[in-house]
Amino acid sequence: MNDQQHATPPPLPSSTARYGGLAGPERPHEEPELFPGEKALARTKAGSREEMRVIRRHYNWVNMAIALLACLVLVLAALALAPRPEGDITREVDYGAVAQNVQPEAGFDLAVPGMPEGWHANAASFGEGGTPPVETWYVSWVDGDDGWASLRQTDAEETPDAWAESYLEEFAETGESDLGGTSFTRFEGTDSTDKALLGEAEGTVLLLVGADEWGPLEEYAADSVQSIGAVATDD
Repeated sequence: MNDQQHATPPPLPSSTARYGGLAGPERPHEEPELFPGEKALARTKAGSREEMRVIRRHYNWVNMAIALLACLVLVLAALALAPRPEGDITREVDYGAVAQNVQPEAGFDLAVPGMPEGWHANAASFGEGGTPPVETWYVSWVDGDDGWASLRQTDAEETPDAWAESYLEEFAETGESDLGGTSFTRFEGTDSTDKALLGEAEGTVLLLVGADEWGPLEEYAADSVQSIGAVATDD
């Protein structure tokens, strides 16, 4: 009788047993989405010839796209570094009048070359330019098409070699020319059709840069030499 009164009652069933699991139904494992090339690789045996064929077929175009993009970046960089005429190409500037105004403050005689037929100046200024900065007489000319040319003139005694080199980083030396009685070193663009002439006359450095053809640039260079000291001032 006493044994029946003190017997331990059986344990109650757990909530899981009574109501079932609360985590809900299991979701199927989601695999990451594969690209066509990856799907094809997944069906091949590692290291097999079929795997090599799949890699060549699906990934060569990626390499080609990367190579084309790299070439485009290099071309854009070269165009950005190439010296181009400053100012609005449609406007016309009387660079002879500008030269008269700035000649008194320049420490050297300015060059004011004439222009070939069909050309006009679109910019003229005097101020620091180049690397390292040097006081520079600058003129640029354009024609009715894609032709352009520019002149930079500095005091030879105040101009280190690095000044011209800063403008000729994308050029290679190709020879010498005698223009207007002065020897000029010829340069051609390494990644463009631009041309350049570098020489010294009357104690000044003359750097001329132009597009495509040598003819107009050589004419500007020869006339630049001949015109040094021809600027009339009011003083």
